[in-house]
Amino acid sequence: MIDNLMRDIAEILLPEKNTCLVCGYKASYIGSSHICMHCESLLPRLEGLLCARCSKPMENDGDLCNECIRMEKVFERSLALFQYKGKAKELINDFKYHNKSHLYKMFGYQMVQFLNNKNEIDIDAVVPVPIHKSKELKRGYNQSALLASYISFNLSLPMVKLIKRNKETKPQSQLRGYARWSNMADAFSILDRRHVPHKLLLVDDIYTTGSTVNECSKVLKQNGANQIICLTIAR
Repeated sequence: MIDNLMRDIAEILLPEKNTCLVCGYKASYIGSSHICMHCESLLPRLEGLLCARCSKPMENDGDLCNECIRMEKVFERSLALFQYKGKAKELINDFKYHNKSHLYKMFGYQMVQFLNNKNEIDIDAVVPVPIHKSKELKRGYNQSALLASYISFNLSLPMVKLIKRNKETKPQSQLRGYARWSNMADAFSILDRRHVPHKLLLVDDIYTTGSTVNECSKVLKQNGANQIICLTIAR
């Protein structure tokens, strides 16, 4: 409800196409991408040799990174568009913490284009990673739900809120290593086990250790999902 309202407000306040939401430059080629060529060139793409499970950059040949070999991941695959550094990190922080909810349009467009280039991905529904109610009320929106809503609309897929956050966890950015995984333990539960589609796209903003999307995937698979692809803006 809050996410739909914020999306509608963003449409009213920033309805125009052909405008870069990053720098304000106007040009007809921008269209509904909401980013100019210069600003897009500043976003560090996640490219090269990547882990087949979590998309972590790797230096040596092989399907999986050492972390995915050592630690079980419940999801089938996690994809990301950008490296979490430089301009991408700055804009994601603006999106999450500085009331720039309208950036969901620019990031959402990039995510839809990315998925359109991944023809092998089969999805029944889009699921946002939830944030705690207290945090959502303070922020005014769930950034992951805004992204999921954009993706579902543009790919003609249902967006379903299947998971709830049971506790307000410490920010993952303040933790390291195993503490991030223990921080997420039992943090999520299912909302309605009767209506869990089989093939899900789980959407979040950032992939760090993967503990958040892994715990969400665990809950979804325990309640009927059998294939989960995770998608984040950056990692």
